[in-house]
Amino acid sequence: MERSQIQNLYSSGQYQKALDGLEQLENSSWRNTTKLRCLRSMGHSQALEFAEELKTSIDNRSENDPMTRSERNNQLRYIALVYSENNKANDACEIMASLCKQSPDVAALHREYAFALSHDHQLDLAESALIRALKLEPKNAKSHAQLGRIYCRTGRTEAGYNCYARAATLEPANPSHIQRLVYWSNYLDETSQQSNYQLTQLWSKRAFPNKQDNNTWKAADPNRQLKIAFVSADFCAHALSFFIVPLLEGLNREDFHILAYSDTKKADHVTESIKQLCDRWRDSSSIDDAQLAKQILTDQVDILVDLNGHSVGNRLGVFAKHVAPIQLSWLGYPSTTGLKSIAYRITDRITDPVGLNDEFFSEKLLRLPNGLLCYKPLEAAPDIKPNEDSDHIRFGSFNNLAKVSSLTFDCWTAALLAVPNSTLYIKRQQLSNQNSAKYFIQQFIDRGISKDRIILETSNAKFEQHLNEYNQIDIALDTTPYNGTTTTLEALWMGVPVISLMGQTHASRVTASILHRLNLSGLATKTVIEFAERAKELAQIKETLADLRFGLRKRMRESSLMNNRQFAFEFGNTVRSQWRDWCDQQKTEKNLETPTEESITGEST
Repeated sequence: MERSQIQNLYSSGQYQKALDGLEQLENSSWRNTTKLRCLRSMGHSQALEFAEELKTSIDNRSENDPMTRSERNNQLRYIALVYSENNKANDACEIMASLCKQSPDVAALHREYAFALSHDHQLDLAESALIRALKLEPKNAKSHAQLGRIYCRTGRTEAGYNCYARAATLEPANPSHIQRLVYWSNYLDETSQQSNYQLTQLWSKRAFPNKQDNNTWKAADPNRQLKIAFVSADFCAHALSFFIVPLLEGLNREDFHILAYSDTKKADHVTESIKQLCDRWRDSSSIDDAQLAKQILTDQVDILVDLNGHSVGNRLGVFAKHVAPIQLSWLGYPSTTGLKSIAYRITDRITDPVGLNDEFFSEKLLRLPNGLLCYKPLEAAPDIKPNEDSDHIRFGSFNNLAKVSSLTFDCWTAALLAVPNSTLYIKRQQLSNQNSAKYFIQQFIDRGISKDRIILETSNAKFEQHLNEYNQIDIALDTTPYNGTTTTLEALWMGVPVISLMGQTHASRVTASILHRLNLSGLATKTVIEFAERAKELAQIKETLADLRFGLRKRMRESSLMNNRQFAFEFGNTVRSQWRDWCDQQKTEKNLETPTEESITGEST
């Protein structure tokens, strides 16, 4: 097989075929570099092993080695990329720093150096490297997108969104840039459900220009046991585990046979615990969409549940192929996928009130009667401790910095002004970056709050220690228009009441749904003024605040928030109802055929 053929296979995503072709070639630096690129693109565990083998060979090579400097440096670039993604980012940074020093005017090297720095949590330096790359190549879409990600991670989401918009303008045919706009639009004050929906329609046209949902199935028994499958890249020590575990534990196994398709790149003990709750487990992390689609068809899944939406690692490309009779979206993403092949979305009447935004979802909204989620907290949570300084109110937020919008700053400022003897404790690892910390402090200074009232914490402690730090907070202040979910529940579990501002989107009403289930709807406010009033009321009535603090955990245990049997029953009944409706519809249709492999892969035999 010729080099050009192998390169074409790689470019078209046929990595295994490219690897097979490489085996036919003699050993060379090009062959080894291409093999490493294929292994990396496949997410193969051998990528790191092979990268280390190549690095050792480079370090030990003799003067008679035929590898040119150009070939060596090119190979080192890809070794650094593999290192960055496999917990060797510091080594990757050393490689890329050297390459940038040798070739300071090559923009791609500065961009790849930024990639390594980002994985090493050196976001300030990564930002500088990308700014350098953009000075050299102002119209490079990849650099704009990479800079956008850093801005978003460090709380400058509007600036990050603008970077993604620039990338999308430079490469309008690239759907990945539009998908990032879809995702990050949920964090912006200006976003409505309608505007988000319109972005998804633009994305789906770019990503799937050809009709995808053309598969059909034969009529089936409406009452038989159903194969329900969950697809996620986050079956690990991730926030998802607090919600998927109680559902899997509560589902009736006589009614449901549970499958999981795990795209988790780094399995851990949580992965194993989730695996034990499934009847069948498929590791799909190293196969492409066509292969996964074929596997799901082979497994004859009845109901396929997406847990990622437009977040990183999603498999919407599989769902677009409509590989199960009923496909639905739940939990992992706060808005519409934009795919007609995903028929339903699990929600509730607080996060998505009837008639508010239904027309701007491509899915039909299925509202569970007692909330869209069930929570199973860490069993070994630390004890709740009292505030020993009752004259000083400690506000706090441990939310993702990307969620801290301009409106969030307004809410937090209003609370601080309403309670003069108060401080705000913000904790997130990204605040260790000076650019992020300066930005946050300046936002408060611009709003009239002195910096001595703002405490920025960069702790990256173990989870039990993280929970214990809620004992340094009296009242949690939520983010808007993208509320906390796990952070809201963590705070409540640690006895910290949460004040939230409701908006008009699902993301801005999740905390309101949680508070409603605890009979604390009064803490879900509708205006910035009301947000400040609630903060003042809680701060002034210290006995009530103390009683609430030490009663919240019991209140949660006794609520529907932690009743996994009830939640699983409602979830199961809802999807069973849709299955029965589908079966009734199938009976009225004629000449149905089982989907063939070529209808999924696009290939003919």
